[in-house]
Amino acid sequence: MDDGKLGFVELAVLAMEMVNRPITPTELWEFVLQNKLHFQLKTFDEITQTFSGKTPSATFNARIRTDKEHFVEIPNAKPKQYILKHQFNHASKQPVSLTHTKKSTFHERDLHPVLAHFLKHSDYFQAYPKTIFHEESSKGQKGEDKWLYPDMVAVNFEYANYQKNNVLPFIKKFDISPIKIFSFELKKELNTSNYKEYFFQAVSNSSWANEGYLVALHIKQDSQFIEALQKLSQSFGIGIIHLNIDNIEKSVILSPARFKEKMDYSVVYELADKNPNFAQFLKTVTDFEPQYPVRFSSEFDEILTVDKLQKYLDTITMLQATLK
Repeated sequence: MDDGKLGFVELAVLAMEMVNRPITPTELWEFVLQNKLHFQLKTFDEITQTFSGKTPSATFNARIRTDKEHFVEIPNAKPKQYILKHQFNHASKQPVSLTHTKKSTFHERDLHPVLAHFLKHSDYFQAYPKTIFHEESSKGQKGEDKWLYPDMVAVNFEYANYQKNNVLPFIKKFDISPIKIFSFELKKELNTSNYKEYFFQAVSNSSWANEGYLVALHIKQDSQFIEALQKLSQSFGIGIIHLNIDNIEKSVILSPARFKEKMDYSVVYELADKNPNFAQFLKTVTDFEPQYPVRFSSEFDEILTVDKLQKYLDTITMLQATLK
């Protein structure tokens, strides 16, 4: 140390001790800035309020990814999450069953691989999902884009089913290749105190798509509450999905979304202009070749097998339970 100042690794260790859960390097850097921990960096000048390096966030991220002495990568997590080695070692010694742990211990981002698996294997969706990282968006005024970005988008390439008997070439020449774009807002819980706010957040960030959905892990099991949700769904066209983490195949669409034949391209443009994940998603959809889907698999979220998904959930559950 130099006059009490920290290097990037030491700063990351300090921040991770405070967060006390698995986290991505980008999210951890946001935590550092929000809590002004960067004032403790050797390379930060408090007088000029500047860093000596051009890309401190990239350096911070790289230190976490490459420092095996202090940090451990969470298995099968996408995006990649890390935790301190001593926290991981402590957690790995504690036998915690998923069925005995409250589902509320999950963070919303932890649930993305679950939703991705459901979307890919659902008979209705059969879609390629992609997470939209809000933190990678260009920064507007505070609160300006609060409800602009969905948590996840997905695409169903319907035209991939028409590759035989010259149907696909015919479509390409005389029509628009049929696809369906979905948008999703993901929440841990819907109850009487939050459902209206969460629903209209989904209306705001997902109505641009062919179909938009509000997805939740917990939904209050009350007939009047479910009816209220379904009335909102029917009025505004946003679908409701109940995600079942214990048996993903039993996840259900409580209320279907209203299909919009034409997307809202003004919102599509704004999303692509402000978020590189969404811009890349549009490019991938445009370039996609149904004859060679494997070529494009890395452009979408990884679809974990049932076994890998269970291991991922067990790891997250174990860590959350032991780090409290």
